[in-house]
Amino acid sequence: MSKEISREEMQELARRYKNPVLLIFGSHSAIDAWYGARNYGFKSVIYTTKSRSIIYMQNPIVGLPNEDIEDLPDIVRRDLIVAYDAKDIIKKKNWRTALLILDKYTDIFKYIDDLLELEPLQIPNRAFATYLGGDRYLSKIEREFPIPIVGSRKLLKVENKGVERDYYWFARKAGIPIPKTYEFEVTPTGIHFKEPIDEPLVLKAENPRRKFEREFIFAADSQDLEEKVEKEMEKGNLNQEVLRRATVEQLVLGPQANFNFFFSPLNALSEWGDLDDEFARIHNLSLEEARVCLANELLSIDERRETIFDGIRRLPADVQIKLLKKIVPSFEVTFHAILSVRESLLKEVLRCADAFLLATREYEPPGIIGAWAFQVVITWDRVDKYGLRPTIKMDVSIGTEVKTPESYGLFDTGGKEVYAHIPVMHDIAFRHGGGTNVHIGIGGQYSNAKYNRRMSTGERIALEVRRALKKEKLDLIVT
Repeated sequence: MSKEISREEMQELARRYKNPVLLIFGSHSAIDAWYGARNYGFKSVIYTTKSRSIIYMQNPIVGLPNEDIEDLPDIVRRDLIVAYDAKDIIKKKNWRTALLILDKYTDIFKYIDDLLELEPLQIPNRAFATYLGGDRYLSKIEREFPIPIVGSRKLLKVENKGVERDYYWFARKAGIPIPKTYEFEVTPTGIHFKEPIDEPLVLKAENPRRKFEREFIFAADSQDLEEKVEKEMEKGNLNQEVLRRATVEQLVLGPQANFNFFFSPLNALSEWGDLDDEFARIHNLSLEEARVCLANELLSIDERRETIFDGIRRLPADVQIKLLKKIVPSFEVTFHAILSVRESLLKEVLRCADAFLLATREYEPPGIIGAWAFQVVITWDRVDKYGLRPTIKMDVSIGTEVKTPESYGLFDTGGKEVYAHIPVMHDIAFRHGGGTNVHIGIGGQYSNAKYNRRMSTGERIALEVRRALKKEKLDLIVT
């Protein structure tokens, strides 16, 4: 097997770029990335398949930054080309965006040498990782995709089940709240727990029929889960191989949300006036760590809508009860919706997200780069039950000092036990998140406010590329 592609190789390649082209995997969040490329003046190549090409053919993102488009066919004719071979893109000169139509996504590997002539920068999304990765360790991306990625190549696999250092491993290193996990044994008919567990549980597994989708089974307790898994085994919806890689977690009760962030390596090296000095002092961080946190920009918030679960929960309760005796609902992400959060709760989310980011930098350098999503359930409970601390970094003294409501920013509660809203991380995205599609054309609420203009995640990615290019620091944002 070929050796891993080193970050140094990709950085050296990016340093030579003069007019980079944004390379976008045609699925998931491609339209937002395409939109950002157009709005910041970059050429782009969307590579997709014949069966999915309708998405991009009927939603062409063309034109110049800030150009008023009245005659769409005229601008498409001027700017967009369609090719079935990457060599044809290179031959044609007068284009701003290209659709590369493939028979299957993995055909892109055949065209890497040709694409390198375009000075490509790959914008990663979940479909890029799952369709091109080759296995759960994403070996083909780590070893056979020598194109600079705007993001962290080695963190993409951390989202997958069955890797040794998954996202919960990094969360534990960060010391942030996560669900409890429970051990079980796989039997010929399902799963078995050695001791009964009397709290709500969720089994997370790969979907045996669609390897890029996940299977979720919710249960009131361990006995309920054993019975449901057995039924799913009988139906062929689960098998022993899938169960051996599955996890069973405490089901934390509360609303779920995706907090969409962007970490800017450029801003992490910048001076912030009073802000970085005082942030470091208040949060007991080094100046470098403070700047890293300040460069971790919250852009927007969204939530998932899943089929067929969301259809069931809209039914009257008596119908739900009867249906749930017959089926186990699927949880395939179908829609996203914009959310806002009670402003005082941002303090906990930001502290936990910053802690997680710092952990990735320590244990898998360079850590998170660019777009990422921190996915949480926000519950209400005692802070000591989840180990929520009122600091960003773990410290040996934290466990010994007295925690008061005031240390958590709570000023309307009393008593010895501190109760609070607690963000419990249950998933992560180390790339452009799919939920950010809700912000195409309108931007994210926090990014719009910070930048005093419309700013979607796709636009924020393109802005970082433009700034890095101007500063001759493209090497800082790629792996």
